[in-house]
Amino acid sequence: MKRAAHLGTIAVLATVISACSLGLAPRPDESKFFLLAPVATAARSPSPGAGTLTIGVGPIKLPDYLERQEIVTRVAPNRLVLSSTGRWAEGLDGNFTQVLAQDLGAALGTQRVVFFPWFQAATVNYQVKVDVYRFEGDKSRTVTLIAHWQILDGAGKLLYVTDSTFTASATSQSTTGVVAAMSTVTGDLAGAIASAIELMPAPKK
Repeated sequence: MKRAAHLGTIAVLATVISACSLGLAPRPDESKFFLLAPVATAARSPSPGAGTLTIGVGPIKLPDYLERQEIVTRVAPNRLVLSSTGRWAEGLDGNFTQVLAQDLGAALGTQRVVFFPWFQAATVNYQVKVDVYRFEGDKSRTVTLIAHWQILDGAGKLLYVTDSTFTASATSQSTTGVVAAMSTVTGDLAGAIASAIELMPAPKK
């Protein structure tokens, strides 16, 4: 009788341990990694002489809530949700800065783009500063970029300042579609900055 009870207890313990082992087994990592990418601004015709300009990009500031690996979705004016699987492959601030610079250089037809802080020996014709207020998709997969940006001359004198809002709808319901729309509005911002620079008086030599 005691032996049977003992064997029964062992069987129950074995079942519990087996169940716990299954529950604690490592789950596969379902993370997917994304990057912003430059858009086709190269098709835009820059103004004559723009290709000789040297553009300084930065400082660029993104809000603190975006300084994380998880991709953020705004589900209410004051509530955000972090993706359980969507991840940025690198810091969004650095990725945004690089893509903005690539789009800006393409829009102006120049490869002479330097990043803040640049060496004192660099001769910058225009400096672009950007403070991003908002940059994410919402429940309807509409991406919004709101940014405050400035253009300064090479000596640091403020030439132009404005706030801009750009929106784009994702072409699919996937995170891939949202990130593509984020790339689109980044290119839109670069295009607006390029247009403003082209209206500036020619920099003094």
